[in-house]
Order: sequence, then C-alpha cells, then structure tokens
Amino acid sequence: MNKNITIDMVIQCGEADGWEVRAERQGKCVIFEFYKFTPAGQNFGFSASMKGNCIDSLADDIEDYYEGFDPDYEASLWIGKDGHGLRGAPYHIMDIVADMEKAEEMVYGLLEAIREIV
Repeated sequence: MNKNITIDMVIQCGEADGWEVRAERQGKCVIFEFYKFTPAGQNFGFSASMKGNCIDSLADDIEDYYEGFDPDYEASLWIGKDGHGLRGAPYHIMDIVADMEKAEEMVYGLLEAIREIV
C-alpha cells in the first residue's frame, strides 16, 4: 500500500525506537538521517530518502541499506593498524564485529517500525 505520511510522523517513529532523526527536504524528496549509539557506545548513523511523502519509498530505501549492510566490512573500518579497535571501538575485533551485528539489528528494528506507520 502506498501511504502518504509527514516528516513529523517519521521523526516520531524513529525517536520512539531510540534514534535521533534529522530531516531535510530536497524538492519532492526528504532525506532522513538516523543516528543511534550501538551497545558498545559507537555513534552509528545512516541516511535514507523518502520520495513524495510515500512511506513505502522510505521503507524500500532503508531495506536496501539493511540488505547491503556488511557487519564484517563495517567492523573493518574501526580496526587500527595494531589489529585492535580505534576511535572508541571495542578493543577486540570479535567485539567490534558483534557490535556491528547489533547495529544491523538496530536498522532492521527501525525498518519494521517504519513499516508500521499508518
């Protein structure tokens, strides 16, 4: 179903799921930025767009991000030359990967919440 929604509805939905949400209108498109701390305390974020106030387009964009999310690759961005976490990431690689797997679950939780907007 193609439901028309407002920016405020998306922001409220994201915030109810623990995300900080920012929105910027760009023509007929709205770019949402979602930020949330992972269980290990890393500031995690991503953006998704909604076209024409259509919640389905936003859900599709979040789903594309979720489907392309690779916890191993994301973890590799937080590993220093010494083989341990850097910039506030957990010290051990397995803990960084586990945290990125939790980030992936957070994105899925947001996707499910967005799909529930009436």
